[in-house]
Amino acid sequence: MYTRCPHCDTYFRVTREQLQISSGQVRCGRCERVFDAFATLSAQLPAPPPSLEGVVSGDAPGSESARASEAARGAEPPDLDTHGATSGLGDHPAPSASDAPSPTEPQALTLPDNLFGPAAQRASTGRGWPWAVASLVLVIGLFGQGLFLLGTDLAVRLPELRPTLIEACNWLGCAVVLPRLPDQLYIEASDLQVLNATRPNEVLLTATIRNRAAVAQELPLLELTLTDKLNQAAARKVFYPSEYLDKSQDPEQGVGASQEIAVKLYLDTGEIRAAGYRLYLFFA
Repeated sequence: MYTRCPHCDTYFRVTREQLQISSGQVRCGRCERVFDAFATLSAQLPAPPPSLEGVVSGDAPGSESARASEAARGAEPPDLDTHGATSGLGDHPAPSASDAPSPTEPQALTLPDNLFGPAAQRASTGRGWPWAVASLVLVIGLFGQGLFLLGTDLAVRLPELRPTLIEACNWLGCAVVLPRLPDQLYIEASDLQVLNATRPNEVLLTATIRNRAAVAQELPLLELTLTDKLNQAAARKVFYPSEYLDKSQDPEQGVGASQEIAVKLYLDTGEIRAAGYRLYLFFA
């Protein structure tokens, strides 16, 4: 089988088994450019155009020099050397001036084995930087998208990276909020008492909220339900962290890992005389 380099029009003798190793992608031993050998594969060399060498030189059609010229044009190219050829075109002996083919004749050169397979897949180093830049842009975009969508989850799973994630998110315009882990929040203790017997409508609610998680988390909402003597709900109210925290505490800081928060609320129940109460923690 023969194939032709479309860049320098050099012909090579190849076998189908060799081409299948690299799916037809080979590197020309003359111009060093990669091409698809299957695209120009043929079973025989194209017929050379008529030569005027004998007429120009004055050789008779039957002379010895004319016969030598015809033999040179019609000679079968050498077989592929799969053992001795280990490099590019430079491994073959340089042809002498008398052996050089005519510019109009096709050349059949032995294609070295190392031009097949991975060696034929090498791309020019000058063409790799656009792919590197594009890959870097994609990685940065993926990182930014991960911060927007999974910043809080990453901070929970990797608490040591939380400061770095917050700084990066501030630069990107997003926010890493505190996680919400309601199953790790508990009311350790609570009490509702009348401060003055003469004013039974004024009561004080105290409670302790503990975070049993290994990471800091957002403060929950606190729902207080007052009940009557039949344990039926007489009144219900939801309090935000800014309402039940001490004024010296910042609600944005949340509750730290394995820490607790004190709740203290002064309430006026009005006409309601509570016989009991219920407390419930939740996130909106």
